[in-house]
Amino acid sequence: MRVYQLDPKTGAKRYAVQENGHYVLGDYKKFGRRQHTTANRIMVRTEQEMIDLILRGHYVRVEHDVRPSLVRKNLYIDGKQVT
Repeated sequence: MRVYQLDPKTGAKRYAVQENGHYVLGDYKKFGRRQHTTANRIMVRTEQEMIDLILRGHYVRVEHDVRPSLVRKNLYIDGKQVT
């Protein structure tokens, strides 16, 4: 997996999750605070499509202790911090 979020407190890596074979992203610029709803989610099939959208400012859903969440901060691609 090339995309992950690094937790600044624990140093744990949280990887992007797939839902039915698709990565789930959110577009804050278009949907604002409603980006997390099912109707507004953006689904992409490949990891490269996900990376391209992250670089344009989209949020990505990553695994979390309780449930997956959309994040934008502390994202890394191939070990290089992008946000």
